[in-house]
Amino acid sequence: MKLHTKYFQEKLGKLPAEQLWVIIEELIEPHPNSFDKKSMKYDEVLELAVVLKSSDEIFKNLEQIAIMKNELDNIK
Repeated sequence: MKLHTKYFQEKLGKLPAEQLWVIIEELIEPHPNSFDKKSMKYDEVLELAVVLKSSDEIFKNLEQIAIMKNELDNIK
């Protein structure tokens, strides 16, 4: 988690405060298309599950890459 914090601090640290507030407001604002479990069709639920699972897998892979990069940087 520290690796991601450092990464985002470097990337976001280059932005002006106004742009940071736009990002913050987007992240804390409720999603306009909130999911209603009772009204969603099976195909919609399946698609949502696939997208979330894929995103989770990508996050895990990026975490592993960041750890390995950090290890390589420490070796040099």
